[in-house]
Amino acid sequence: MQQVCLLTVVSLFVTSAQCKTPGLQTRITDRALEYATEVALDILSKQVTGQQIPDQHGQSGDVKFDITGMNVKQFTKPSSRVSLIQNVGFSWSTSGTGLAIHGDFKYKYRKGIIKISDRGSFDLKANSINFQIKIEIGMDGTGRPTMKAVGCSCNVGSADIKFHGGAAWIYNLFSGQLENTLKDMVGGGNGLLCKQLNTLIDVNGMKSLQKLPVTVQIAKRFLLDYRFLSKPSFQTKFMETYHKGEVYWNAVPVDAPFAAPPLLKSSDTSRMMYIWLSDYVFNTMSYNALKYNQLQYNVTNKDLPSGVLNTTCPQSTCIGKIIKAIGTKFPNTTVMLYMKSTSMPNMTVQNGSTVVNASGDIVFFAQQPGGKYTYFLTLSATMSTTISLMIQNEKVFAKVLKLPISVTVKDSKIPVSPEGLNFIVKGIVSVFVEPKLNELGAAGFPLPVINSVHFTNTQLTVAKDTLLIATDLKYSG
Repeated sequence: MQQVCLLTVVSLFVTSAQCKTPGLQTRITDRALEYATEVALDILSKQVTGQQIPDQHGQSGDVKFDITGMNVKQFTKPSSRVSLIQNVGFSWSTSGTGLAIHGDFKYKYRKGIIKISDRGSFDLKANSINFQIKIEIGMDGTGRPTMKAVGCSCNVGSADIKFHGGAAWIYNLFSGQLENTLKDMVGGGNGLLCKQLNTLIDVNGMKSLQKLPVTVQIAKRFLLDYRFLSKPSFQTKFMETYHKGEVYWNAVPVDAPFAAPPLLKSSDTSRMMYIWLSDYVFNTMSYNALKYNQLQYNVTNKDLPSGVLNTTCPQSTCIGKIIKAIGTKFPNTTVMLYMKSTSMPNMTVQNGSTVVNASGDIVFFAQQPGGKYTYFLTLSATMSTTISLMIQNEKVFAKVLKLPISVTVKDSKIPVSPEGLNFIVKGIVSVFVEPKLNELGAAGFPLPVINSVHFTNTQLTVAKDTLLIATDLKYSG
């Protein structure tokens, strides 16, 4: 499957016109486009080399000729240049392309009573070929990017043909017309090269766009929305794009009741691509997780080691020994903790750190004979979790650095000592909560790229309300 990196890079992130603050913003620099055109030329070379050219038939004076079996034997890469066009897209121009074409010929020469016919082969070298094409970038009604080739032109500077076989003096009678015919077939707005370029952009390019994940399911319950807000914005050195960057409840995709904060401003263009990821993305996910009861969990002995939630044990590490009132009132059973968030976990990104603040209740039940549970305690817990972030395989990964948890008694049917609360925090909550958070962070948060484009030389900056990813790109299609 042949795809063009030029098209892929452009199709990674496309939108603009800030009718609302985006949750994700990107910048694609001219460096990215220059790299992309180099890759695109490699692919164009593979597509053109071996390309069959339709047979040609003509007459020049007293000579009728037929040209058959033509195909391109060699494509010489040109130098190229990309120029951004405001409110449109960009133009791509090249100079110095070369083509070598091999084919077969036969001719009939008739003048008076003289009749001569012969056949042979020929090699044509077309040099100093220049082409220019404009690529318009837009978006369709579903928020996906669109790409269209417009106004391709191609000029062949010179063509030199060499014949093999037949009478040399007859070649001079039709070689000039044949050279012009083949130049027209290669060049022009409807010639070989422009046809290939239009196919790469309008067909292969759109196939690449269809693979761009503008919506991504997370845990089968959430929908990460990277659709575009509007068309891209173009400057001299880069184009910028703006995405919704919101996480919905998959079954009921309704906007969150709060807006994305302004993103960090930057004028840097030293890397190929920049991605601004707002904490709004995480916060809309946590909003829906709370709203649809996803932030609650029953913790039992299967979640904790060594029978910690037993009410009776020979050792001194179970909950019935640490909080003796539990062991006395509910002997020879186990405790279940019902943990739930009471407010939306909120991510704050600023001053080089990322903090998630959360609060919730821990409700205690003792299991009774017959599978029934008896309530006896509710604790109120708050935590302010500091996490580290990293970029790998085009995903954002997180790991807990600090997990301070504060617990107070909200309601109790039994006496609870400070030692008991400390045990709950360190021996139960931290042992369960931190691994769960790290499990979520290790799953990674996907960025909207397609599989053939990879990040390299990547730098992550943590600023106010913003994760700024600066990266170069590598194409592996």
